[in-house]
Amino acid sequence: MGEREIQAALQDLGLSQYQADAYTATLELGSAPAVDIADTAGVPRARIYDVLRKLEAEGYVETYEQDSLHARALNPIEATGELEQRAETFTRAAEQIDSLWEDPGVEDSQITIVKRQDTVYEQADRFISEATNEIQLTATPTEFTRLRDALAGARDRGVYTQLTFLPPTESASLDATTIDFEGAVTEARIRTLPGPFVLISDREKTCFAPQTPWLNNSYGLIADNFPIAHVFHRYFQTTHWDAWESVYSAQAEDPPITYVNLRHCITDLEPIVSDGATVRVTVEGIDTASREQVTVSGTVTDLLYSEATDVLGTPELADIARQVAIVVSDDRAEYTVGGWYARVEDIEMRRLTVDEIE
Repeated sequence: MGEREIQAALQDLGLSQYQADAYTATLELGSAPAVDIADTAGVPRARIYDVLRKLEAEGYVETYEQDSLHARALNPIEATGELEQRAETFTRAAEQIDSLWEDPGVEDSQITIVKRQDTVYEQADRFISEATNEIQLTATPTEFTRLRDALAGARDRGVYTQLTFLPPTESASLDATTIDFEGAVTEARIRTLPGPFVLISDREKTCFAPQTPWLNNSYGLIADNFPIAHVFHRYFQTTHWDAWESVYSAQAEDPPITYVNLRHCITDLEPIVSDGATVRVTVEGIDTASREQVTVSGTVTDLLYSEATDVLGTPELADIARQVAIVVSDDRAEYTVGGWYARVEDIEMRRLTVDEIE
């Protein structure tokens, strides 16, 4: 089915010709300046702003400011639902619209500022549903409830999920005993201070929405970008995780024990290795030279970190705030394993499983 047929079907749903042309162009572009949408759609530039705002009022697109007025298509489920109830021609149009929605172009790899926080939550649900390894999340009770089904699905797929529960206001209190974490997260902590909604998925994708009254909760950020995810990961670890006590953990106490954070792994392993125990592990990660996925199984032969104190025993997280690595040896070679953004080590760890301790 061609564009003209799709646009004719959209006009049957009540859109004007300019609105149908602009909506189709927005689906194709994914997200773009208003003038680019006008040029692609053949709509006069003088008319495009009014056309986009009417489409936004009907729930077809979302506009936002980024140096100039931009627009992005919203999920076309309502349009496709109506089309599918009509003749075979309209069904084909719905499939084409869905196809354009799933492949919006280069915007998926960029940073997007949106006006509606609902858009942030919808994208967070999508990122969680696509996650394969790890999730970090800060959420209020309402946000957690909204995303719980997607989180449970991720846990069923073996995704390691860390959740920091936030009170919605400064005066609100949270009781961990009333919250059903089981089956939805791997670990949970409660922060006694309000904070923003943050999601980091698989070290690549980020959602952020401020919970700041004087900003009127008027924007959000969505990114599919490794460096941005790394910045938000550091923010999550330092302000929303390390400083707060655990209220729930589904992590095993005996092998096999899974880690997605190298520093936390070293904190747990240091006293065991220092006592002379043999620790066998499996490391899943990225070869820092070839950038290919690798899996290595072997014995921990050393833990490398710069001690900030002379205190013996379990290191504090401050003691391992610099370069840290685990040395793993198998029958063929010895490998150094680093964390996020590993450069000098052989492997950037994505997941480490302690298989056996003797």
